[in-house]
Amino acid sequence: MQRVLVNPVIPGFAPDPSLVYVDGTCFLVNSSFHVFPGLPVYASKNLREWKQIGNAINRPGQLKLQQSYTKIVGEGEDIVCAQGGLYAPTIRYNKGTFYIVCTNCVHTSSQPPTKNEVQNFILSTTEIWADEWSDPVFYDFFAIDTSLFWDDDGRVYVIGAADQSPETKIRQFEIDLATGNRLSKDRIIWEGVTRVYPEGPHMYKKDGWYYLLIAEGGCFADHHTIMARSRSIWGPYEVNPANPVLGKTDPSGYIQYTGHGELFQEPSGQWYFVCLGVRKINGRFIMGRESVLTTATWPHGGFPVIDKAQLDVPLALGGQAACSEWPSRRRVGRPEVGFVHIRDPVEGSYDYDYDGTGDIALTPGKSDLSQYEEPVTFVGRRQRHLDGSASAILRFGAATAAQDKAIKGSRLKTGLCYYKDEHRFVRIYLNVESEEIVFQLINKAKSIERNVARKVEALGDATGVTFGVDYTELDLGFWFSVNVGGNLGKQEMAKIDTLDMTGHDFCGPIIGIFAVGDEDTKVYYSGVHMEGF
Repeated sequence: MQRVLVNPVIPGFAPDPSLVYVDGTCFLVNSSFHVFPGLPVYASKNLREWKQIGNAINRPGQLKLQQSYTKIVGEGEDIVCAQGGLYAPTIRYNKGTFYIVCTNCVHTSSQPPTKNEVQNFILSTTEIWADEWSDPVFYDFFAIDTSLFWDDDGRVYVIGAADQSPETKIRQFEIDLATGNRLSKDRIIWEGVTRVYPEGPHMYKKDGWYYLLIAEGGCFADHHTIMARSRSIWGPYEVNPANPVLGKTDPSGYIQYTGHGELFQEPSGQWYFVCLGVRKINGRFIMGRESVLTTATWPHGGFPVIDKAQLDVPLALGGQAACSEWPSRRRVGRPEVGFVHIRDPVEGSYDYDYDGTGDIALTPGKSDLSQYEEPVTFVGRRQRHLDGSASAILRFGAATAAQDKAIKGSRLKTGLCYYKDEHRFVRIYLNVESEEIVFQLINKAKSIERNVARKVEALGDATGVTFGVDYTELDLGFWFSVNVGGNLGKQEMAKIDTLDMTGHDFCGPIIGIFAVGDEDTKVYYSGVHMEGF
């Protein structure tokens, strides 16, 4: 074992990890909330290198995400931007089949802040490397953070955080996975210790005991992990006298808010815990909630103890195959696995690799990024690095002369956006009608709005416009360049403190391209260029 710098193992917009170890490979899934494709699936053979191999929600017909409005709840420093959509999946494996259970939280702007509708469902696949998941099997359960447990007799149970937050309770029932039918009534099996947001339950059977692990205290500063156990799956559950098994994080530490995780054991016998956490410095945690790994010990007949998460983790160093050598059985012609849209995309609005170069053509949407009820035209990727840059080139010469003329005479707005949700985004774009490059920052949770516009005199002669953002842990710098006769001089537009986009929320930043306007004329981009992980 050697300490290796690996955290976060899944950086940027990767909360609520669930993991299963199958035949030498770890498969991990995260919450995805309001973006599509949803429920990203990652794989690792050594806990150091991770590769996204698919998305369990990857077809528009599987379910609808349009009603995933972001609710701004609370006041002052306690404000939370609570996205709707896909919450807290759990991945499991049994007899050749992978299963994911998850909750689609339906949020609308007309709902009371603390009232939500939920759609609970089961997905399955026997071809996880091919990224081919079933249609959802829906079942009736008013809960989030659902998990599956197979007992030794073959019975399968659903466990979830049921009832109304913050006074949720851990409920359980037996289920038929093929139909979603309940095979028993649901029962409360634990209410936690503080009884404040008991969530994220997972069941384990070890040494003749049923161990129930849950998170408590909410998603942020009070987040911690506790356990209880019973000789019967239905309880009563006796509380671990040494709780919490993972306490609240030090407010002066770098990795904070850890919790909502999964215990697992790798073949050497070493136990690990994968959970969410944030990297926080001077109030900034711009990447949002990420997936972090730490070690644990679980003595025979006792409760586990989970170590505090650090940037480096003890790992066994072996000769496992690199990610690039892993099998890839995704169907040819599908978009890149890391591309995401906002809610339900209009498939016909995106043309990938339209000329064999990896470029993207967009058909403008009629709705802008500040609304949620109608589809918007946006495609991007999760930000994976604290320091780096992203850019995209709007190409006029890629269209026909008639199309270029139509674009330059239109009411089109198109450019690059740093996006969290419909209330919080920063963008730099071309306003074709006014012939201006516009910078716009909107954060309704902090009552921030800034606008800067700069006239582009040479737009009529330009063959393209490059939009970019340079990002660090402390600031975001937005820039552009207009290509006229090969001149690509970079022009700084605006720089903002990352505090302006930091806040308590469920998601993380996505950087992508968008187009909004009344015209059907396509706009052509040379992709979205940014570092992966």
